Amino acid sequence: MTPPESTREQQLAQATNDHQQGNFQAAESLYRQLLDSQQDDNVGYLLGTLLLQKGDAALAVEHLKPIAERHPESTDLHNNLGVAYQTLNQRQEAVKAFQASLKADQNYPQGWQNLGKLLFEMKHVREAEKCYREAVRLLPEDLACRQDWIQALISTEQWTEAAQEIETLLQKDLSSEIEMEWKTQAAFVQAQLHNYVEATRLSEEVQARQPENISILANLSYLYEHIGEIDKAIAAGLEAQDKAPHSAEIANNLGVAYRSAHRIEKALSAFSKSIELNPDLPLATFNRGSTLLLTENYQAGWVDYERRLSLIPQPEELNGLNRWTGEKISGQRLLIVCDQGFGDLLMFARFLPIIRERSDAVTIFRAPPEMLRLLNASRLDGLPLADIIVSEDEPLPQADCMFPLMSAAAQLVLGIDDVGMQNSYLQPPRNQPIADWLESSSVKGQKTIGLCWRGNAAQAQDHVRTMSLETLFPLSEIPDIRWVSLQMDADDDELKTWPGEIISAKDKVKDFADTAAILQEIDLLITVDTAICHLAGAMQRPVWNMLPHTPDWRWHLNREDSPWYPSMQLYRQPRWGDWKAVVEKIAAELN
Repeated sequence: MTPPESTREQQLAQATNDHQQGNFQAAESLYRQLLDSQQDDNVGYLLGTLLLQKGDAALAVEHLKPIAERHPESTDLHNNLGVAYQTLNQRQEAVKAFQASLKADQNYPQGWQNLGKLLFEMKHVREAEKCYREAVRLLPEDLACRQDWIQALISTEQWTEAAQEIETLLQKDLSSEIEMEWKTQAAFVQAQLHNYVEATRLSEEVQARQPENISILANLSYLYEHIGEIDKAIAAGLEAQDKAPHSAEIANNLGVAYRSAHRIEKALSAFSKSIELNPDLPLATFNRGSTLLLTENYQAGWVDYERRLSLIPQPEELNGLNRWTGEKISGQRLLIVCDQGFGDLLMFARFLPIIRERSDAVTIFRAPPEMLRLLNASRLDGLPLADIIVSEDEPLPQADCMFPLMSAAAQLVLGIDDVGMQNSYLQPPRNQPIADWLESSSVKGQKTIGLCWRGNAAQAQDHVRTMSLETLFPLSEIPDIRWVSLQMDADDDELKTWPGEIISAKDKVKDFADTAAILQEIDLLITVDTAICHLAGAMQRPVWNMLPHTPDWRWHLNREDSPWYPSMQLYRQPRWGDWKAVVEKIAAELN
């Protein structure tokens, strides 16, 4: 028997009051009485919501699902159903329910927020970030929502926007603990933007407030090294190690600081300690290997250097191919792949003919499309570098096994006396337009010198190997030199700052073959450590390589020549960051 409407309204009012007061047992009893007497989707929704609050998600779904099917317009209903599914770990059903709430109302903030949280948990971070962005648009003062969004920005490596949003967040009224957490995050983001000075300032601020925070000390060791405060980097690393003697990461950071101080034995000891503490930390083994190579200990260095393959996951499409291990595989197809950057490819391309001879295989070299014309035109002792050269943009060619090019020296067990070159192994195809272009602006008696002052900003150590064009201004005063900019990302505004005339090659170059054609025509290349120095060296063209105080392993320490490239001279910073001394030395030699 259905109670009178007035009585029913009183019962519902009592039930909702009990529900709001947290008296779930009384509220549930009344809701069930009302439903027993008359089906009512509103009461069913309230009961399902109560069951969810009690922790009985399965019963909540049982009540909410049929009501949701009848009421596609109800945002709260679909949202609560999504929460119930999520509690039951039925994630796909939860996603559908949250999406249904947003289909009902695109401006429903809880739907965006809950869908974002769920997608983030499911590792769909890009989709999660978009959801959080909408939630923050609708709830601009909700600090928890904004923090979730910033975390998604960080996870999707949107560093600039993350930095801006953290700065905005830090202006809010935060607890001291939350403030320090986000200043730590801000330092991390600034480091990703290569703003190491600002990252250091923020970390110092946190460390001053939290002197026992070991992770901040470890971060400071890393950051001080990156801004050239090497003594501070070592001190912070030692203090962190005192507080956490079993941390492999801290030992590794300390090794990097010692290496930058050229305290090589200390560096090797720290890296070995890190490996002992955690053999599964590939970065420490890689760092020990690159340090051994830096000191010209190639035999030991190559072994550890192979751990780079754990730091750079190979493409999934290569997983089905076994790795070639040095044996003869006559007639089989051996796919050789590039596992690092352009400069590494240009440097190690010299080993392609040796790999072909050692394996007796049909060698297929898979290279970036920017390299194809150059590689196809190149010969060593009259033979092509590989039997087949294909683009990385093309489908994976059929092969019996594979080999990463940068593993060649380790596989071939080469010492420092084995890596040199007798003849050039890279030659550009004939390029008459470039020859005519350079000839048209030449002046009798002038030398033509190419300049490159920046590397790839994405490279981890670019901040130490790169300089500003302004640093090179003293060279403009040297008479009888025609300067050619080979800095392909330099725009007209930057080049106009050069005190004198400099011509840009940017519009003449579409790939490495064109760059090589220019190097073939000019008298000298002066460059920082980037791909073009390898290109000139491999062509046996004169190249002066300007190096930071602690260079990449391949340039070693304390020598002015390169065992890899006989046409290369090395100009080193006498101390961290001192490009002025390098340019002064070059100017003196040019004069």
